[in-house]
Amino acid sequence: MVEQLLFWVHGLSGAAWFGAIFYRTLVVDAKAFTFFEKRSDYEHFSTHLAHNMRYFVLAGLLICGLSGFALLGLKWDGSNVVWLALMAAKAAVWLAACMLFTYVSWVHWPWRCLAAPVEFAKYRKQGQLLAIGMVVLAGTGFALGQACRAVPWLSA
Repeated sequence: MVEQLLFWVHGLSGAAWFGAIFYRTLVVDAKAFTFFEKRSDYEHFSTHLAHNMRYFVLAGLLICGLSGFALLGLKWDGSNVVWLALMAAKAAVWLAACMLFTYVSWVHWPWRCLAAPVEFAKYRKQGQLLAIGMVVLAGTGFALGQACRAVPWLSA
């Protein structure tokens, strides 16, 4: 029962993070960018939209990481080298996602918010690349999680 609850919590928190960053990066930003005639209006809208969202995202990442750590303990298979390697890769991807999100939230985003109009294009391009990196990391985490679940059947 605890294991099933942890699977649900882990999956839903990961899905929420992936969905939010995917939707924001590939749908909202693209549409908003073409909607506003003036770049400064787009930048102000984007800043307003993101205001205080970092704490919700960090909570999702923390819940995903803690539930994943608990699942790791419940499903531990120290004799399976492939499973251990996949779990190590999954942990590394989660840590990289946390570090990238922290950088974007507390370094890149303030720079972008305070940028001069002549710098908007530079920071927008950097922001897009960083956001795509987060989408890739979240997707890779899902793929590694599913691979970890498949290993026992592949090894049998």
